[in-house]
Amino acid sequence: MELVSVIIPCFCQAHLLGEAIESVLAQSYPHFEIVVVDDGSPDDPLQVVKRYSSVRYLRQKNQGVACARNSGIQTSTGEYLVFLDADDRLLPNHLRTNLKAFQEHPGAGLVCGDYRWFGAEGTWHVHDCQLPQTIATLLRRNFRGPPHVVMFTRQIIQKVGGFRQDMVAGEDLELFLRIARTYPIYCHHEVIAEYRRHENQASQKFDIMLKFSLTALGLQRDHIKQNPTYWEAYRSGIQFRQSLYDGALQRQIVTDIERQRWHRASEALLIFGRYHPRGLANFFWNKLRKGVRGGKTGGLSRAGSSGIRGRGSPAVTGTRLGIQGVEANSPP
Repeated sequence: MELVSVIIPCFCQAHLLGEAIESVLAQSYPHFEIVVVDDGSPDDPLQVVKRYSSVRYLRQKNQGVACARNSGIQTSTGEYLVFLDADDRLLPNHLRTNLKAFQEHPGAGLVCGDYRWFGAEGTWHVHDCQLPQTIATLLRRNFRGPPHVVMFTRQIIQKVGGFRQDMVAGEDLELFLRIARTYPIYCHHEVIAEYRRHENQASQKFDIMLKFSLTALGLQRDHIKQNPTYWEAYRSGIQFRQSLYDGALQRQIVTDIERQRWHRASEALLIFGRYHPRGLANFFWNKLRKGVRGGKTGGLSRAGSSGIRGRGSPAVTGTRLGIQGVEANSPP
């Protein structure tokens, strides 16, 4: 039986780490190893790991999730790799289902399935996997979701070089795109994982997600610009991600201003302007228009609570100006 290595980086999530480990131990496929990489976490994940004699533990100074995953790759021994964040969970069918997909598609660079949210009320998810499954599909939409729905082969991970350690977010998308440039990818659509929703998760930092999701796309530009299909998908993907984060980022900025988190708000505004300039212009236009209508020049709190919208507004329908702004400023 093939050995699967499940690598769990942990930083400030020791209180949830046990759930992640238990979800691996509950797998219907029995031949796996668990490697926990403590990324210099101050909350002592080792005390959790000590409860599980079969779990391997590695500690390093804090260098970020990409470095922690790469360290796990070097320490682990399995032919197949799964990357599970310490605040998420696998469903019992995960390993067996993904291995079956690899058996049916032996040339695939990665295989993946679907997930469901947990941990908060009102969370929902619609699987958006469009056929055919190529790099164009990933450029247009991040259909695969969080990284723990994916399984890789060690051989291909080593060939492409693992995770980029200069990205604080979006490093998983960038790796998937890098693999998909050379290898086919396959999604079997089965729900195999649970994705926790909480206010401290990285995906709720919408300025960071906008910046690094577009950075991940920009890093593919030189490799795909000669292919008209891929180039169209790249441009469509920029518009989609600007639309995806627009409204949430506006609300984040309003909240930071209301709570007088000036440095945080100014950083988000700078990112907004660089990676979605038309969206930022629309944001200020909405503020001015609401202020004039209300006879005031303020109104940030009222505007934030009234649901500043992204989808459907002129700022997020993928105008030519918005795309040019990102292409001119995103990494080459």
